[in-house]
Amino acid sequence: ELAVSVERLSHRFGSKDVLRDVNFEVERGAIFGFIGPNGAGKTTTIRVMTTLLSPSFGRVRIDGLDVNVHPHEVRKRIGYMPDHAGVYERLTVREYLSFFADAYGTTSREQSNAVVDAVLELADMTKLQDLIVPTMSKGMKQRLQLARTLLHDPKVLILDEPASDLDPRARIEMRDLICELRKMGKTIFLSSHILTELADVCTSVAILEKGRVVAQGSIAELGRTIDLT
Repeated sequence: ELAVSVERLSHRFGSKDVLRDVNFEVERGAIFGFIGPNGAGKTTTIRVMTTLLSPSFGRVRIDGLDVNVHPHEVRKRIGYMPDHAGVYERLTVREYLSFFADAYGTTSREQSNAVVDAVLELADMTKLQDLIVPTMSKGMKQRLQLARTLLHDPKVLILDEPASDLDPRARIEMRDLICELRKMGKTIFLSSHILTELADVCTSVAILEKGRVVAQGSIAELGRTIDLT
């Protein structure tokens, strides 16, 4: 069964073709790496997947739902962590997560508190819940953003450059958290411009170059045909 299906996806900004006939599939429960240099079209693809942009041509389905036909249902099924997401000033970690839990529509204060407690524990941030968000390190903020995406228990996580600019320890912590989420049954879509950041966690990858998918498969399969260094 497929969590994500992208068929003949193309997009143009003005006279510039950003995506050209992009095709790939992500199986349920997979960790899928979407690799490409800056400007390859990764963010444009993600914006279509997350219902933020309508494609010029092609079809994208999340959990079997067309993103253009059922955008509201798709949003319930995805957790999106953009690259360099902003944070609110003068909020603690717990206040930040509680705000988004309320925005997602939890029905009571007790339910909201229970959801926040659960994601704090999962992200190993319970001891950090009283920190003011702007004082946190880059790695802590990335874990907080990932915790935010989990508040409504999405089936598919779409993470744009989750390991970008992290120090080695924070990168290991992010990798371990991603692997734990897969064990919980989540499907995880990761984008990165550096394949080695993801090679040890991805079950499959697609490589995007100048708006086209130039290779896809498992790390082992690609390693036999191209130089991954």
